[in-house]
Amino acid sequence: MTKKRLHILKVCMFSVAMLWLLLYIPTFCKAQKLLQTQTYRPGIFETLKDSSADGRVEAARRLSRPARKMTEVDAMRTIDDLNKIAIKLNDIPLQCAVYDLRADYYSVNNGYNELSTKYYKQAISLAEEKKDQMLAGIYQHRIANYFALYKQNVEAAKYYLLSDRNLREVGYSKVPGMGNLFSETSNFYYSLGDYEDARENLKNALTYQPEASRTRVNVLNTIGLTYRNSNNYPLALNYFDKALKLAEQLRDSIWIALAKGNIGSVYVMQKRYKEALPLVREDYEQSVKYDEGGNCAIAMLRLAKISLHFNNVKLAVGQLDTANRVLLTTKENVLKERIEYFELLAQVKERSNNTTLAEHYRLLSEQLKDTLAERDNVTAIERVRLKWTKEKSFEDYKDLQKTAELNSYKQYTVILGLILIIIIGVFIFNHQWLKTQKDKELLASELRRIEEEHKNAEDALSGYTENLKQKNEIIEEFKTELEKLQSNVTDRDFAANIEKLMQAHIMTDDSWEDFKKLFIKVHPDFLYNVRHNHQGLSDTDVRLLALIKLKLNNKEMAGMLGITVDGVKKAKQRLRKKMNLDEGDEIENVVNKL
Repeated sequence: MTKKRLHILKVCMFSVAMLWLLLYIPTFCKAQKLLQTQTYRPGIFETLKDSSADGRVEAARRLSRPARKMTEVDAMRTIDDLNKIAIKLNDIPLQCAVYDLRADYYSVNNGYNELSTKYYKQAISLAEEKKDQMLAGIYQHRIANYFALYKQNVEAAKYYLLSDRNLREVGYSKVPGMGNLFSETSNFYYSLGDYEDARENLKNALTYQPEASRTRVNVLNTIGLTYRNSNNYPLALNYFDKALKLAEQLRDSIWIALAKGNIGSVYVMQKRYKEALPLVREDYEQSVKYDEGGNCAIAMLRLAKISLHFNNVKLAVGQLDTANRVLLTTKENVLKERIEYFELLAQVKERSNNTTLAEHYRLLSEQLKDTLAERDNVTAIERVRLKWTKEKSFEDYKDLQKTAELNSYKQYTVILGLILIIIIGVFIFNHQWLKTQKDKELLASELRRIEEEHKNAEDALSGYTENLKQKNEIIEEFKTELEKLQSNVTDRDFAANIEKLMQAHIMTDDSWEDFKKLFIKVHPDFLYNVRHNHQGLSDTDVRLLALIKLKLNNKEMAGMLGITVDGVKKAKQRLRKKMNLDEGDEIENVVNKL
């Protein structure tokens, strides 16, 4: 068999094998998932009835973990059992945890979804209803973690801020696991490149971490990363060194290697390649030992950069090949590492006088930089949105804080000025405070009196207007009877008197003055604004405008003014001309604004 045929046969066999894997793997995974599915088991929470209240929630979380792999019906039945126990024990934290576990189930199985959001918010609402500020803050933090996990960054920021405000007021030292809460919040800000807020939370987290623990090493190391990413190399080295010393004290080989690797990374950035080399090499060896693929690639790229600095091109080529193999297999986001790989490869080709390939790899690097820039732009926009959310959330709080600071400054000044006569100063302060309280009470009383007078005036005006309407109805009926009578009377004088009676109207000068007094109490500025903005109006025009202000219809206004409905319409038309209104302006809208 020729080499060509043998090669074709190998390719065919490989293709068949790959096709078989593609068909078999999904079926295998599905079967594995079915095997892992749990079923409803009654009574798994019975032990909680006899456990202490302090550890009940965490115990419930441990016992409920199998529910994550159940069907929805079985999972909800399981959590229902826990809810019955929580209600029976009147355990509010456990009842909140029930909502949290329901939310967790849907999140694990469905990702970001409305049901999880609803249940998290119900846990918060229950805590707030029971006036448990610490519990509300804890579950605000948990929903923030949920939003952060699914990149709902604005919502996440809002709830992190609400949680922090509640827990600060309760007192951080009183909150169980406060260090972890700070660390989780810092992870959110770090992921968005907001290193300042991340650092603030990490430094708070240090306060609640044991002096000698891996978690403390992690926090110190991450603070160092925030400084390194902000190009503050001296402070970055300071925190990496602290992390290294604590890791050596704990004899934790993994963290020793990571801390040394981070110190080496700063040395590389500072071009202190000789000092960086042993640290980066040890970081690589430990990463291989513990199968840390992403860190292996990063360390190897740094070694390649160091090799190129010392002009060892051959060694750099081998290191870049190793880094490339790792980058191709890792599932982590390695966009930045890919850019550096192509940049270093371009340098290798340049030193080998292969300018064509060097230009090719440099072009690949630039293309990836554009992709990274687009991603960073999105992240930058998110940071701006989060900054706006944070500022908006604390706007009222800052105003109150400024007022409090100003008051504190004033009090401090008074105390300094009256330090020698402190007793008199206290007396004056108390006297002023009592006077202020009394003034507030008087002001409140005056406001209530004004509101009551205004309401009485509105009621009086409404009653007066309604009374006029009723009189108008009577007069209309009376006019109808007079008209009938007039048609049957032949005496001219008598007929003329009837005619005059029919032309009489309610809004006489006397009645207008009474009406105006009530109207001004309700609308004190209206008549002034009419005269000021529309000069040349007659008293009749002003009366019509007042009735329009009261939102009376044409028929009601006609009765009160003693004219016909058509007369009211014509009077409105004349008013429009006198007031120079545009065709699109409704006279009622103009009057309402006066």
